[in-house]
Amino acid sequence: MATTIGGGGVSAASHTPQELQAEIKTFVQGKHATFGHKLTLEEHARSALSLLRTVPAARSAVLEFLQGIFDEAVNSHILQIESEGSGTVGPNLDPVIQEVCSVLLGFVKVNPQAWAPLISAWSIDLLGQISTKYAGRRGVPHSSSLNELLQLWMTCKATRTLMDIYTQCLAAMTGSSADLCVDALLDTSVQHSPHFDWVVAHIGSSFPNTIITRVLSCGLKDFCSHSSSQVTESHVPKLASVVGILGHLAAHHAQDIREALLQLFHVSLSEGKQEQYTVPFLLELATMSPMLLRVITTELVDSLSADVLNQLARQLSKGRSKADMEGLISLVVHLITKTGSGCQKVLKFLLDTACPVDGKGEVPLDPAVQHTCTVILNTLVADLQKLVFGRAQQGDITEILFLSELQAHRTHLCQEMLSVNGSRQWWLVQILRLLGCHLGESCAADIVTFNLQHAQSQQQLGLLLELLEGFQCCLPDVTGAAVCRCMDSLQTGTLNNTQASRLLANIVHLLKSEDMGKRHFRWQLQEAILLHLQPMTSQLEHSCLQVAAKAMQIQAIVGLPAKPTTPALIHTCLAAVRCFFRVLHDTDLEEKITVIQYCKVYLSHLCGVQLGQTLVIRHLVKGMLDKENAVLFGAKVKDYSSADSSEGQSSLLQQNIQLGRSSTPTVFHAGVIGKGLRPKPDAKQLPSDQVTGSCQAVLDVLYTCTLHEHHHASIPKHEEDRMDTSDSRVERRRISSSGSRTLALLVVELVCPDVIQAPTDWPDEEFTKYTVERDLHITRKFKEHPILWDILKMVAEGKTALCHCAILLSSVISTLITHWEGSRSSVTADTPWHLQASCKALECMGEAHLLPAPLGYVSELFHIVTPYEVALLLREVWKFMVENPPSPELYSMRDITGRPIRFFNPDLVRKHLAVVLSILHSNIPKLGHLYSRFQLQ
Repeated sequence: MATTIGGGGVSAASHTPQELQAEIKTFVQGKHATFGHKLTLEEHARSALSLLRTVPAARSAVLEFLQGIFDEAVNSHILQIESEGSGTVGPNLDPVIQEVCSVLLGFVKVNPQAWAPLISAWSIDLLGQISTKYAGRRGVPHSSSLNELLQLWMTCKATRTLMDIYTQCLAAMTGSSADLCVDALLDTSVQHSPHFDWVVAHIGSSFPNTIITRVLSCGLKDFCSHSSSQVTESHVPKLASVVGILGHLAAHHAQDIREALLQLFHVSLSEGKQEQYTVPFLLELATMSPMLLRVITTELVDSLSADVLNQLARQLSKGRSKADMEGLISLVVHLITKTGSGCQKVLKFLLDTACPVDGKGEVPLDPAVQHTCTVILNTLVADLQKLVFGRAQQGDITEILFLSELQAHRTHLCQEMLSVNGSRQWWLVQILRLLGCHLGESCAADIVTFNLQHAQSQQQLGLLLELLEGFQCCLPDVTGAAVCRCMDSLQTGTLNNTQASRLLANIVHLLKSEDMGKRHFRWQLQEAILLHLQPMTSQLEHSCLQVAAKAMQIQAIVGLPAKPTTPALIHTCLAAVRCFFRVLHDTDLEEKITVIQYCKVYLSHLCGVQLGQTLVIRHLVKGMLDKENAVLFGAKVKDYSSADSSEGQSSLLQQNIQLGRSSTPTVFHAGVIGKGLRPKPDAKQLPSDQVTGSCQAVLDVLYTCTLHEHHHASIPKHEEDRMDTSDSRVERRRISSSGSRTLALLVVELVCPDVIQAPTDWPDEEFTKYTVERDLHITRKFKEHPILWDILKMVAEGKTALCHCAILLSSVISTLITHWEGSRSSVTADTPWHLQASCKALECMGEAHLLPAPLGYVSELFHIVTPYEVALLLREVWKFMVENPPSPELYSMRDITGRPIRFFNPDLVRKHLAVVLSILHSNIPKLGHLYSRFQLQ
């Protein structure tokens, strides 16, 4: 008999039929065919091995019997562990196990193509059964403890032998035969996972490249064979096993897995039925493994060139229905929402493909590719909206990986949104809205802040409003948080002048927006800015005037908080007035008139508070008289710098030091011997139109600030009643009593600081010889600062308030009387300043009813009469004021407009008109036409 065992060369010719029959009978009955005694387990196993050598047809029965041998050996090993090594439990089957291993591997060595698939499948299946059977035993670690489990089974002779048998079979197989071996591994993994994971881990670490490549190949084949109109996990049982095996290998062989996946993808670009399912297969793997998803998003996306995309489009469109394509797109979108690392790369790829840049790339994209990416992006936005808002309604705070990872790229997304248009811009807006809503107020505020700082057009600000509208549904306080960040960036100086100016300009635009649909955003912005008075005030003092001007516009629009703190109010008033004067100084500022109007509005807001009005008026008047600003209003400011800095001219300090004096100059001489007189100082003068404009602007602002009425505790009630009662027929707003009184007292304080409390009486003529120095000082102030006359005229409009400026008027008039009496000119026009001062002083007094109507008109005669006659008229006015001193209590009547007026006794007035009428008589040819004005009615 010349039968061969599986073509392996093991012959049965040396055995007679009777011997073979006896061997089979011994194996089947478990008794010796000749002696009749029962076989031991070791003898039975050797009988099985002998039969396997001689009768190939019995291999199934023999291998099944050998399973019991290995099972018994494993059971003995587990019992010994559970008994903690107290003694030998069960027969020692190690020699038999070793003999079985030698026989089976001998078959594989002789004929691997025939025996290796069979024996590998048997051994791996037996390992799976043993792993599952003994998983619940006390001495067996839990399946999650992979290292402990691997250590346990590898110390067991039976399981270690089975593992050696499988690895030898796998090593002996090549080409397609190896797929059979790996296929058996996949099948067993499906049936016995997770208890079988230790086998996968050990085999994978022994043959990483082979296992990875073959597992993917077998998984793809199985996926293709089970593909239908709907591809689900239940139809592809080996898919989970493929993912599990690759997952075990990822810890140490991640790079090998990446290379295998990329190779599989590139191979699929060739034509073929199986290749059509490679991309869906890879996508299915990615849905089940985050690790594989990372590979696809980080590595695979980079290889998707235009040529590859066009080829994939042709490949995937073959033999697929519309439903199949929609399912594939849904799967892609689902994977994108699960994408963590590489999400920004995926998004950029989709945007670049759906909206390619003109001229980018040599190969044009197939329109079908662009359409597919457009559908993916639209579906992605819709799915993200469902995830974000659906979870928010249900109170689910589960993280959406795609949005969470995009948080780190929000700045880049905002930059791109502002630089593109069309569909690409719309997608970016939607993703940024969802990003802020999902990640919370902090992220949304960062997005709003960035766009506020970088938007450069109304269209870009419209995008910001769209973002805010999207955030409002779930983040109502995002506007306040964004404003807080903007204020921080302004205060910390992280923005340069251009960026700060752009930020404030954008806020101004939003505050001035008249869009009814976006009006609530404007209100929210106003309320948020009101909470940051201090940071905004600091911007009024910014080194860049453009920034300060924009900050002033914002302050003017939003106004003041309901109850500003005193320190904040003090700082704000000073900063606002300084900013106003800076605007007046600047000649290059765009929209200067508009900025001045905003300054006027904001200063008026500040004057709505009593303390604010006092401070603003003080800083305004003080600023007008300040040396740096006075030149704006026609003041004659002397500049000694040019005179002292001429070549060869030593400073006064150095001269005194050389003369041996102290470091403090004590001699102010008129020049240096040998160098002539000291040069006269230059008087700075600005163009008349600039001076006129500056005066109009500052007086307009000052007048507006005095319109607010506040009740001063220091004003007697009867005086306040006389000043505040108004007539319903009056339409034009007038200067308030509190504002005019504050202004009057302040002018007296700044012009004559040595006066502790401004008296309201008029001094006797004899008393003026004791106040000559003070009178000259006050007169010099009025001469240096012509705008003081305008301020006095404004005070005179408040009627009673001018009574507090009596000391200023008396000092000026006293000096003027002295001048006119000593004048040698024949006409008053020779000294124009004194003529104007005389006229303006009496006009103010007449306006405030300090003088009755006839005496108040005498200034009309000054330009016609002689200087001596002017002195006579001023002395008569002086006498009248001494007899009728100014006092707010005397204003007991009101005119037709409701303003307080003072009643004068006609007989008293007539007495003081005698000198006036006498001068009129002596100059009747020139003054006859004015005679009627000086008659009492």
